[in-house]
Amino acid sequence: MDRSMIKIRNMSFSYKDKNIFNDFNLDIKKGSFVSLIGRNASGKSTLSKILVGLLKYIGYININGFLLNNENIKDIRRYISLCTSDINSYFIGETVKDDLAFSLENLEYNNKEMDSTINTIASKFKIEDILEKVPSSLTNSEKVKCIIASSLIHNPKVLILDEIMDYLIPSDKKLVFKILKEYQKKRELTIILITHNLEDTLISDRIIVLENGTIVKDDSKENIYIDESLEKLGFNLPFAVKLSHNLILYDILDKVYFDMGKMVDEIWE
Repeated sequence: MDRSMIKIRNMSFSYKDKNIFNDFNLDIKKGSFVSLIGRNASGKSTLSKILVGLLKYIGYININGFLLNNENIKDIRRYISLCTSDINSYFIGETVKDDLAFSLENLEYNNKEMDSTINTIASKFKIEDILEKVPSSLTNSEKVKCIIASSLIHNPKVLILDEIMDYLIPSDKKLVFKILKEYQKKRELTIILITHNLEDTLISDRIIVLENGTIVKDDSKENIYIDESLEKLGFNLPFAVKLSHNLILYDILDKVYFDMGKMVDEIWE
């Protein structure tokens, strides 16, 4: 049985005579949590825009059984949500509640269903106290929570987070990642996290490294971080990973740890 949520075959894309992708291939399984990393101009954000139909491509892309083309784009956009770092461009309502209600209105929810759905997700993201606020009055961290809540409220199949997580304060980031893992597990939400912060990749199941529109690494986080090859590519390794490698050199640890608490427990056993 084919479990692919996103299937890309021989995809090419050029911008202003610059070739960004050439015969690019990628499969992303339903319900997976993938981190997409790469240096500037590697193609990360371009790929996200292609997947939501903002940029035209050559080749074959299938999302949730739909061929990505003009005929199917409306259906595809019901299944896929994109959150980018341009956090001030998302709000169109007078209040946070108005923005949360927007997609539900388009799906013809009645007032009772709408209120119940909004209250449920507001409670989950701990934004109940700002529902009546004007979006421009929110902190950046509050804006991001509202944007992601709005993107999830209509239960998409795919969520793409493009360089947006760094706006979150630590406590909010912890909460949001907890919610995302819950959606991944219970609703088989497919999540693509585009980030330059490798600390955030530790929550994902799979890491893809892009370089000039080409996949140079694609594996589980356990295999990706088994050595320091990413550091040689110019990335700053997550603190726990870097510390693990140093302690392995001194025979204090025998494997890489992603959780500092588990690492401390292992050392002090």
